[in-house]
Amino acid sequence: MTSRASTLSLYLGRASVALVLVFALVVAALASAGCSGCKKTAQASAGPLTAGARIDIPAERAAYVTDNGSDAVSVIDRDGDAVVNVPLDLDPDVHEAPHHLALDSSTKNVFVALAFPPETASKKGAHANHGSAASVGRLVRLDLGTLAVQQLTDVDENPGDVVLTHDRKKVLVTHFDMKRAMDVAAQGGASPATMFARLTVFDASTMKLLAARAVCVAPHGVVTSRDDKTAFVACYGSDELAIIDLTNEALSISRHPLGLTPGVPGVPRYGPYSALLSPDESRVIVANLEGQDLRIFDRREKRFLADKTVPLAAKAFMPAFVDARTVMVPLQSPDGLALVDVESSKVVTRTSFPKSDCTLPHAVRVARDGRAYLVCEGDHRAPGTILEIDPKTLAAKRRWSVGVYPDGISFGDE
Repeated sequence: MTSRASTLSLYLGRASVALVLVFALVVAALASAGCSGCKKTAQASAGPLTAGARIDIPAERAAYVTDNGSDAVSVIDRDGDAVVNVPLDLDPDVHEAPHHLALDSSTKNVFVALAFPPETASKKGAHANHGSAASVGRLVRLDLGTLAVQQLTDVDENPGDVVLTHDRKKVLVTHFDMKRAMDVAAQGGASPATMFARLTVFDASTMKLLAARAVCVAPHGVVTSRDDKTAFVACYGSDELAIIDLTNEALSISRHPLGLTPGVPGVPRYGPYSALLSPDESRVIVANLEGQDLRIFDRREKRFLADKTVPLAAKAFMPAFVDARTVMVPLQSPDGLALVDVESSKVVTRTSFPKSDCTLPHAVRVARDGRAYLVCEGDHRAPGTILEIDPKTLAAKRRWSVGVYPDGISFGDE
């Protein structure tokens, strides 16, 4: 009897160990599967979460482009013709929709927002529903050398812009959450503050959330002062510029309407999409979609200068300064590119491109070497393009074909 009992006890003990091992393997498998709707804290793994790719283009002459419609990042050789396309597919069953990116060459990290928009039958492509996602987004950290996903954390629904502070210690993410605004408006009678989406601030090294605050309706473009004490946010859904104190966890805020006749929250009249600091940081240039103009905010006077507004008769997206007083502005409806002197409030020159070269200009960025680049969305079905632009004549100097619906660009020496 004793021998049988000992044998049975040993058998049960081994069976228990086996069950525990099986259970542990199942849990590990489920944990690594991932899903766009799962709530996760900052998460690192023993290895990369995506495969990445070999990139032979030296970082110092590379530009990195988010391909929103094809769930990838393209790398172009700014001194040649090479283009490398690297998938960011965390889950083959969902549309990650990478939207904008920020790069730190010193730590070899790239930060990208994933928006996970709903599927759509629209001819404009999946990104036509930008701002209408119901599931949480993600901030992912990529390795600069391979663009493999190394770490991820959840952000709110519909992440908009992504920027690094100048000291490279913090990552700021806005949330272009028009769905929230529409849902609240449909209910009726609610406070406009319930439409507000958040600005979130993360530690760039750990991906830990440091601070967050609901700032305004559908905040999108964000820029920080060189001392990293202040952020300026274009509030698309409430026709405001939000100015945020980054020196305290509470993120103290002031809001400034773009004009005397703003739209109702969620239905903008001006539709500010991006914010840009002048080189001397005395002014903030706000580009507007619905208002089809540039508006200038004076930081000392703490107000928009009505006499400095520059009408453009087209939707103004994400401009960049090409010298101390001149900005290059991408335009849509009609498509084109404008060079604007913000001191005289005059359009210096304006051009358009053949659709095969550039359809739906979205963003301009200027690299450290002074060369300017224009991101062209394309038709949201076929590959979009990147153009190198002459900053004086607006002539296209070079063209690269990238992924579907490009919308953000950074450089390997940032």
